[in-house]
Amino acid sequence: MKGEQLFKKLVSDRAKGPLADVARGGLGLLSMVYAQGATYRNQKFDKLQGVTRASVPVISVGNITAGGTGKTPMVRYICQYLESLNMAPAVLSRGYRAEDNQDTIIVSRCGRLEVTPAVSGDEAWLLGKGLGHTSVVIGRERAASAQVATATLGSDILVLDDGFQHRKLARDLDIVLIDAANPFGYDHVLPRGLLREPLDGLRRADVFVLTKTDQVPADILFGIKHRLGQLAPNIPIVETIHKPLGMQTLDSWERNEEAQASLVVSHKFLTVSGIGRPESFQHTVNSLGYEVIDSLDFGDHHEYTTDDVVKMWCTAFAKGATAIVTTEKDAVKLSQMQAVHDLKIPVYVIPIGIEFIKGEEEFKACIKGVGKKDTL
Repeated sequence: MKGEQLFKKLVSDRAKGPLADVARGGLGLLSMVYAQGATYRNQKFDKLQGVTRASVPVISVGNITAGGTGKTPMVRYICQYLESLNMAPAVLSRGYRAEDNQDTIIVSRCGRLEVTPAVSGDEAWLLGKGLGHTSVVIGRERAASAQVATATLGSDILVLDDGFQHRKLARDLDIVLIDAANPFGYDHVLPRGLLREPLDGLRRADVFVLTKTDQVPADILFGIKHRLGQLAPNIPIVETIHKPLGMQTLDSWERNEEAQASLVVSHKFLTVSGIGRPESFQHTVNSLGYEVIDSLDFGDHHEYTTDDVVKMWCTAFAKGATAIVTTEKDAVKLSQMQAVHDLKIPVYVIPIGIEFIKGEEEFKACIKGVGKKDTL
């Protein structure tokens, strides 16, 4: 069993027995230390110690749990809406696993990519690729990135990617994404659970976005909203699903062509992903009606090697799969590998967007209200 799978089995209490209990006890002690550190940091930021305010409005998109909640599709949605309002947004990202995120680096300038994924990291590069008139800047210090975005790129509104816990830059709107399939991170702070800070931090949010609401029953969804109302009263809750935009070949995706929503592919698929919740991607592929033979689930932010590509080919051959399908985030890495292009079976990509089930107009009003501050 992979380390990530074993960890999730432990923290979800699915692992039973004396050894599992001892392991959870040890993780619980570490969790207490982590929670105290997070609380201390938040108390400091609550007093505005070490907080910088940008010269333009700032929207933060984040979450309270580790793992995939859908930040990238949501950031893309927000930026596209801001573009429709004739604004010039810039995304500020840490640049996860970028070559050197100590420096402030311009990933894209008004939709034109300027660096490779190795320099920027996958998610920042993916945002730069998919946004036509938005700039993307990465760097450990968001305040420095904000200065580059406003002074050098002329951005008039900033969107913090994964900004909820990164509070050194003040924000005008805090959007918190809640994964309906695992909303409260097993009710423990890391490493005993998946919470990035204690749940009382949710009171800082201005709006909650429930994601993947189609992956849980209605009564579970009701329970999540009820608990959010108890943890953080009077904060609006909107509901979304991850909507596949279609399917396209890896080559088509690289050329930035639009995915075909009605593309009919008579293949038996092997799914390949290195994301926080691979079962969510499998659900997406199944929802499109495609036949999935097997899946290869690598760890979140996995760095693919030639051996991994060989494993894909061998698994596909052994299971009788006639094609591979992967996520956009994984396509960023895989598209850079000649071994993938040399595969004798086709590789497909499924881009994902956000579709609102409830509260889209209210959500847009929040975004528009922040944008108007810059004109006052």
